[in-house]
Amino acid sequence: MYKKLIRSNSRGFTLVELLVVIAIIGILATLVLLQLGVARSKARDAKRIADISQIRTASELFFDDNGGTYPTGALCPATGVACRNQVAPNWNGNDLSQYISATLLPSDPLTNAAYGYAWNPVAPANRTQYQTYAELERSAPAAFSADSDIDASAWPAASRGVAGGNEACTTAANDCVYDQGQR
Repeated sequence: MYKKLIRSNSRGFTLVELLVVIAIIGILATLVLLQLGVARSKARDAKRIADISQIRTASELFFDDNGGTYPTGALCPATGVACRNQVAPNWNGNDLSQYISATLLPSDPLTNAAYGYAWNPVAPANRTQYQTYAELERSAPAAFSADSDIDASAWPAASRGVAGGNEACTTAANDCVYDQGQR
């Protein structure tokens, strides 16, 4: 009988052992999920930066091909001091359709809102300046701490990013990605 008791105790895990293992697995799972959230926000910020770069490249190609003026219709159909297109329009039939391969205007990966775009608030008829911007999720990323393009002082109505971040895109903020055209 003594041998029978020893065998029955050695075949499984005790309740305490199971609880310890479950607790360790739970802690590890929590840590992994927290890191995934950071990685996802970094990936969304990378997409925002790539989208702004794509719009900038198309705008500069348009500038070179059209006598030194930037587009208005693709991102900002109204003539005004500044605008932010809230509905993602189709590229076809707009100013930049021949310079961008995408069929739809890039939009924010988290909120699906359009990126900000403003053109020449001083003299809209000339269209010799533009600004395109998006607000990043992560506040003050190191890559933009010395970014000389972040200067919204001449664009008071344009620099109001709303996508994803917790600060407005202003001169003092460095959590925004900007591209500005020639002056």
